[in-house]
Amino acid sequence: MPLNQALTGKEYPPLTMEVDRDSVVRFAEAIGEDGAVFRDADAARAAGFPEQLAPPTFPTRMQIAVSAAVAADPELGLDYTRVVHGEQAYEWLRPVHVGDVLTAAPRIADIRARGPLEFLVVESDIRDAAGEVVVRARTTLLSRGTGGGAS
Repeated sequence: MPLNQALTGKEYPPLTMEVDRDSVVRFAEAIGEDGAVFRDADAARAAGFPEQLAPPTFPTRMQIAVSAAVAADPELGLDYTRVVHGEQAYEWLRPVHVGDVLTAAPRIADIRARGPLEFLVVESDIRDAAGEVVVRARTTLLSRGTGGGAS
């Protein structure tokens, strides 16, 4: 069954996440990031940052959660067993650091078919507590076999 293209532009409720030191350190360890600014607040301050930095891909934790909220929308008609992660893109306006309280409200930016695939594009402006955009995130999920075209 094809995805409901009428949902293009639909916005979903925001998700909020606090960037805590333990999560940042565990994330850095998981991806093999050993830079001192990602593991030590004093090193980050010495480098001119207000607090310990999160690795640049840290917003993926938030983007996975917001994309899951979109994917779970029964109106969308997405069968998650057919999904493959296609692409992830970020535009950073400033580094994310420990103590940030981030909020993201996902939006379906596009749904398009190409052959047997459908491309579901979810975008989120990730904002800090002051409402300033910190990161713009874009996730593309591929729905296999629902595009209707020949393979």
